[in-house]
Amino acid sequence: MVAATLWLVLFGVLHVETHMMVFSLFVIAPLIVATVADERRTAILAGAAVALTVGIGLWEGSAGDGIYWTRAAVVCAIGAMAVVVAGIRRRREERLARMTAIAQASQLALLPPLPPEMTGISIAARYRSATSEASVGGDLYEIIPTGHGIRVIIGDVRGKGLDAIMLARQVLSAFRRSAVAVPAMEQVAGEVSQAIMPHLGEEDFVTAVLAQVTSCGELTVVNCGHHPPLLRQRGGLQPLADATTALPLGLEDDFTAFTASWSPGDRLLLYTDGLVESRDARGHFLPERDQNGASRTRLRPGTGHPDESRGPAHRRSRPR
Repeated sequence: MVAATLWLVLFGVLHVETHMMVFSLFVIAPLIVATVADERRTAILAGAAVALTVGIGLWEGSAGDGIYWTRAAVVCAIGAMAVVVAGIRRRREERLARMTAIAQASQLALLPPLPPEMTGISIAARYRSATSEASVGGDLYEIIPTGHGIRVIIGDVRGKGLDAIMLARQVLSAFRRSAVAVPAMEQVAGEVSQAIMPHLGEEDFVTAVLAQVTSCGELTVVNCGHHPPLLRQRGGLQPLADATTALPLGLEDDFTAFTASWSPGDRLLLYTDGLVESRDARGHFLPERDQNGASRTRLRPGTGHPDESRGPAHRRSRPR
């Protein structure tokens, strides 16, 4: 509003002082306002531009000049158009805000808080989008207690927005059904993959890691095209990776599992690509020991307390 008002004053004074024919530029003022303000404020500036145009013409005695009235009509028409544009822009922004709020609520419902401890294993999770524009994404994770131990999935749906949320919901729904009913983890991965295939587009897929974790120290991992989990032991940080990595969920249904072991005090980190792609303030990739991911789940056996990961890149939520 201030910039548009100054525009009118500047060119009004310029026209009066120099008699240059610049009053047709008055119409720029409502166009400036239309980019940020609502219809009412845009109409105020449009009316001011028209009033200033007519006032200058009457003061200079140009009322009988057909060219002058043609220019005045152009100022009126463009001012009215600016009001219409402001209304369209405002309604689109309101609709976008409503859709974003719905999508964010859907994602929060998709990833509810997790308990800090399950069957003697401490749990902590954190989800945070890389940018505010990408606040609605396809990251997913869940933890379910079963007779075989707790079973975990963490994954990343290709794409963003509501479509990614819907596909993530299908993955989690299939995992919750299969995790409690199927004895082997590779079979769980296969059933999840088969269940989501009818819901995939031509270029859709889901990278994921499925793990079975027991408090007695056994880990069973199925990697479906995802970043390998990291096991932190007293001796250092060890990626849990098999010789071969399967394709993502939805691209095949034949998976293999491999096993590892952990001890009290060890930590298992499962994460999405926001962790490995994070950068410092200068744009450099962070060292592995300092990276703070987009979605991550940490498990710690036998402590009774969650291992709450710290870092500037994410707000905390509890593991799913």
